Amino acid sequence: MTTATYWQAIDRFRAVAAAEPDREVVIFPAGTAASGLPEYRHLTYRELDEWSDSIAAHLVAAGVGRGTRTIVLVLPSPELYAIMFGLLKIGAVPVVIDPGMGLRKMLNCLRAADAEAFIGIPQAHAARVLFRKYFRGIRVPITVGPRWFWGGETLQSWGGPAAVAAGAAPAAESGRGGAARARVRSLRARVVGARAEWERGSASLPTAYTAVQRTPAPADELLLIAFTTGSTGPAKAVEMTHGNLSAMVDQVDAARERVAPGTSLITLPLVGILDMLLGSRCVLPPLIPSQVGSTDPAHVVDAINRFGVRTMFASPAVLIPLLRHLESAGVKIPTLHSIYSGGAPVPDWCIAGLREVLEPDAQVHAGYGSTEALPMSTIESRELLGGLVERAHRGEGTCIGRPAENVRARLVAITDDPLPDWSDAQARADELIATRGIGELVVAGPNVSTRYYWPREANRAGKIREDGVVWHRTGDLAWIDDEGRIWFCGRKSQRVHTAGGPMFSVQVEQVFNTLPGVARTALVGVGPRGDQQPVLCVEVEAGANPLSLTAELRDRAAEFEVTAPVRHFLFHPKFPVDIRHNAKIGREQLAVWATEQLGEDRAR
Repeated sequence: MTTATYWQAIDRFRAVAAAEPDREVVIFPAGTAASGLPEYRHLTYRELDEWSDSIAAHLVAAGVGRGTRTIVLVLPSPELYAIMFGLLKIGAVPVVIDPGMGLRKMLNCLRAADAEAFIGIPQAHAARVLFRKYFRGIRVPITVGPRWFWGGETLQSWGGPAAVAAGAAPAAESGRGGAARARVRSLRARVVGARAEWERGSASLPTAYTAVQRTPAPADELLLIAFTTGSTGPAKAVEMTHGNLSAMVDQVDAARERVAPGTSLITLPLVGILDMLLGSRCVLPPLIPSQVGSTDPAHVVDAINRFGVRTMFASPAVLIPLLRHLESAGVKIPTLHSIYSGGAPVPDWCIAGLREVLEPDAQVHAGYGSTEALPMSTIESRELLGGLVERAHRGEGTCIGRPAENVRARLVAITDDPLPDWSDAQARADELIATRGIGELVVAGPNVSTRYYWPREANRAGKIREDGVVWHRTGDLAWIDDEGRIWFCGRKSQRVHTAGGPMFSVQVEQVFNTLPGVARTALVGVGPRGDQQPVLCVEVEAGANPLSLTAELRDRAAEFEVTAPVRHFLFHPKFPVDIRHNAKIGREQLAVWATEQLGEDRAR
């Protein structure tokens, strides 16, 4: 008998499937009711376990196994989780990417992955065929949905649970957001197969899969490749090991105080995998992965109340519309006990608003993390609103809490130079004095990726080694207070290099964002590095008068040392932001715009 490896955390999932086989694991939209609200179907732990076993067996028969890099371009759905668990059960390496980064950037990233297998919806395969030079190494194409002209097998031909097959035909759309939901379902192909064939189970699995003894892979073995979005710098391929992902499961559990999640609302696929390993019922609301901000908040509320959702992870793109809907409609979501934000900074006013509309004992956690390390830190709303927000509005930065369980955080001097060894960082420690203790945040821990798959040179620029420990350079600027709390001040790449020293975007912007009529602000630099003029770009709220705001902005700048150097205020109609979260401001584009504006009228 041959041997193969798998991700040991899968044992948690199998344990739940054995103990509660009929427990719902994925509750997913399948059509629209006459009311305009989504209809849902569900998959059980036993069905998902058996289905992913079947997929794993067929993958092995197709030549996919330990270490096979496999591109996965499938919308959030039962199929996605069955595929992911199938890959993790055979030691293959899923390659996942955010479609919101744009086609050209995504193609370049996927070419760098040099994958051998490609599992995707028809539209993804169409791109693979049209841009075949980016996918020359693909030898195993598998289509989730109808195969057109590119060959290979389909997930449909491998069979699947009847609950998923029943959702094949999309229902008629009506009501707000119907067109977006129709696009989702038109892209989400459903597995079709007979229940009788499915129930034959493992007896019909290929011998290549069943005649293998499986052992857990080493903690340092590559498990998954995920790409950064590239919204604040070049996209990079992050290597996540078996140990990294297992640590994330434990940290998610710890963040919930080891309380079973019950039912979770899932807006980020990776969180769904972690929650399933903890025995959660995972509800997938209708959403478009590349346009999360288009998610209908009424559908989110419906899903929470219909299924008794206890916990949810979401970005501000979901939370802000949800808050506005709760406030305007006057509806309640009494079962929701905890919210975890991520993906982009959530405004403090949104956190305060959620506290008002949720039950008194509910928790709202503002999380901080990245593709390389999730989570790095968290802070609960009661601590944040207990005086820390006011400090942010005085220019101290945004408090993002204490490091997550087993994560260590340090600061290094602000530099764009590589720091390959910790001794290199120590040699520059005195430079932190000139920046008032603000430095680049570096983190280390079991959930922190220690290596980039691509580009290789990113490892030299982004990692620091110290006696066997690898510290990840976040590219974020911060300071750490006496209570161990981290205060985020802005991205290193977006600092402004003035003659009087560096200025940091988030520190400055938080001072101005409190003014009535101001929607958001962005600090940029104009001029040569070392002698840049700090310019505040301002996006106003609907109905606000920019002319009357100018005097207030100038007066506000004069109140604080960190904002006093700001002399120029430019009003922009609509900030460029990332597609996915609609929150990360494109300050680089605004800097170009501001330079053009001041070139025409430097006296403003």
